[in-house]
Amino acid sequence: MSIPALIGFVVGAGMALAVWAVLARRRRVVTRALEADLIAIEEGRPIRAIAPTGVGGALGRLVRRAHEVLPRLARQMAEQERDHQQLRAVLSGMAEGVLAIDARKRLLFANPAAARLFGLKADSLGRPLAELVRSLPIQEAIEAPLNGSGAYRREVVLPARGPSETASERVLALRGSPLPGATPTGAILVVHDVTDLRRLERMRQDFVANASHELKTPLASIKAYTESLIEWALEDPEHNVKFLEQIDEQADRLNLLVQDLLSLARLESGQPIFDHQPMVLGPVARRIAESHRDRAEAKGLRYEVALGVLGEEIVVRADEEAIRQLLDNLIDNAIKYTPEGGQVRVSARRGEGQVALEVADTGVGIPRDDLARIFERFYRVDKARSRELGGTGLGLSIVKHLVQSLGGSVGVTTRLGSGSRFTVGLPLYTTPKAGTAAGKRKRRP
Repeated sequence: MSIPALIGFVVGAGMALAVWAVLARRRRVVTRALEADLIAIEEGRPIRAIAPTGVGGALGRLVRRAHEVLPRLARQMAEQERDHQQLRAVLSGMAEGVLAIDARKRLLFANPAAARLFGLKADSLGRPLAELVRSLPIQEAIEAPLNGSGAYRREVVLPARGPSETASERVLALRGSPLPGATPTGAILVVHDVTDLRRLERMRQDFVANASHELKTPLASIKAYTESLIEWALEDPEHNVKFLEQIDEQADRLNLLVQDLLSLARLESGQPIFDHQPMVLGPVARRIAESHRDRAEAKGLRYEVALGVLGEEIVVRADEEAIRQLLDNLIDNAIKYTPEGGQVRVSARRGEGQVALEVADTGVGIPRDDLARIFERFYRVDKARSRELGGTGLGLSIVKHLVQSLGGSVGVTTRLGSGSRFTVGLPLYTTPKAGTAAGKRKRRP
């Protein structure tokens, strides 16, 4: 081979090697970019556009196809992630509990409501539901859709969890549905706690029954005495006045019941029936408490009013009529249910930012099972004894709503056979500072 030919071969080989090196480098760059885009899609990060030019052959075709497909795939996965996040947000915000179970009855998902309802923890996922929720109705609600029986609906009562005194049985509405597929791959269980709803329904039914009974009794008496007067007793001086007195007494009872019902209805509706203004509590409370002294002592009770702590500085935002109704109901009940020789004490104590009014007695007390319901309308612990002593059965319900309208709280401690103590906490009124909007309004002429 001549020298010129050799030189030409070397130059050509060098150029070919250079082109091959450039193409190889380009292939490596494109391959790494393609790999980086795939990783970005997997991790949910934005991808970079891959230039479809500069590479030929199979790799070039792959790059051109990736240039078309990968952005669309990235958008679809981003949309799926947004949908997934929205779904989790919806499930997390639901009041109903949602459980997802696989075909082996293992827990796949539980939203926060279900976790609270059944006491589930973070490590509950993947465990058999039977270990987490030991309830036959819950197991049946899962079995039905898994066995191909379709949707399952049932309302069940579950016992209280734990020995806590505040725990109570729960009424749950269950709805089980199979996951999509030719054969069920799992099930979704939606659990709605309807305990409060069923309690309100029971209260409504009790209210209708009790109100009807309370209205029927005096009306029946009035009708009977009226018919007797019409038929024969009107001209009988031995009976006519007595019958008219009974009619008058039953009419007063009806009027008191209607007034209490109207007051309670207005309080429950939130209507502003009182004009709450800053007032010194002591003089009002002492006057109301002392008005019951004669009745208590006539029954043979030791009646004590200890409100010395209510000085001029004890100011609350209230209406005098609201305080009167509140204390009248509590003191009246204490006197009614305390036998002769017992004691009723009306007292007060000051706490942090509030003042507490207390009405304590040494009466019959309240059974523990009845404590949760004593503030319900018409609820009576001893119905026969309560009707014998008179009253509408609405007093404590009115007290509860009055205290709520005053921004306070009411509670009771009791021991059967030893008496009860009702405590009403009222927030102390503080004068608005000069810099506040309320203070500025107050100083305007």
